[in-house]
Amino acid sequence: RSPKGSSSSPWAVKKINPQCNKSQQSIYQKRLNDEARILKNLQHPNIVGYRAFTKAHDGSMCLAMEYGGEKSLNDLIEERNSEHLGPFPAATIFKVALSMARGLQYLHNDKKLLHGDIKSSNVVVKGDFETIKICDVGVSLPLDENMTVSDPAACYIGTEPWKPKEALHEGGVITDKADIFAFGLTLWEMMTLSVPHLTLGGDSDDE
Repeated sequence: RSPKGSSSSPWAVKKINPQCNKSQQSIYQKRLNDEARILKNLQHPNIVGYRAFTKAHDGSMCLAMEYGGEKSLNDLIEERNSEHLGPFPAATIFKVALSMARGLQYLHNDKKLLHGDIKSSNVVVKGDFETIKICDVGVSLPLDENMTVSDPAACYIGTEPWKPKEALHEGGVITDKADIFAFGLTLWEMMTLSVPHLTLGGDSDDE
């Protein structure tokens, strides 16, 4: 619940699992710190909002965010698949596409940020698609004026089934198109109810 004097909307809280080993905790803590820093400067109806970054009673850092919805888009895809309901209605896919596109346009054009890990599990949905919001910006990367990740120290993380080809090969140039590619695959998930590229084969350049 929101503290007195803060936004009255429900909050969601993210913290590091204490059962992670020290190496994992270090990696995840950096991502959580980065996410808090980035999210604090974002404000858009299709991106989960920042609320606070503070210490829990056990001393661990917690990121409090706007409660974007009961389930992720991935949860809804898996439910629909298990119930053999077939693809989502075109109107629902269009609504998700429009919401995600608006959020990505804000990140790319207004904030010069690459989300870096677009996929169905990083989209949260409230109710019957009443609101659709992008979340998990902890691996975002800065974009230059050419919409390119030009910082040599920057590392594109992503998640393999949603990665564009340039992210699968060393030396590939990462641009805003990496998010657009993953965005398209997220909509493809809604049409096929399956994870993209599960049967990735060789390194053929023909596909």
